[in-house]
Amino acid sequence: MEKVGSKVRVKAPLKVYHVAKLPDLELTPDMVGVIKQYVGFWKGKRISPNYPFKVQFLVDHPTTGTPVKFVAHLKEDEFQIIH
Repeated sequence: MEKVGSKVRVKAPLKVYHVAKLPDLELTPDMVGVIKQYVGFWKGKRISPNYPFKVQFLVDHPTTGTPVKFVAHLKEDEFQIIH
């Protein structure tokens, strides 16, 4: 199983809509993030969330160039661990 703190790379383009500073952001296969949390347990019990991995990304805003940090929930088959 993937470990919290592991660096990951997105496998295929994914559209995300929840980043206020970057509406309609698309995660591309060259984007690298870090697993911040696995949410497959709740109050000590195993649950089955659809997107159990919280992955943090840092991207530059296209117009201002300032870094924007955000978290996306991903499935295990949407990313690969990089070493």
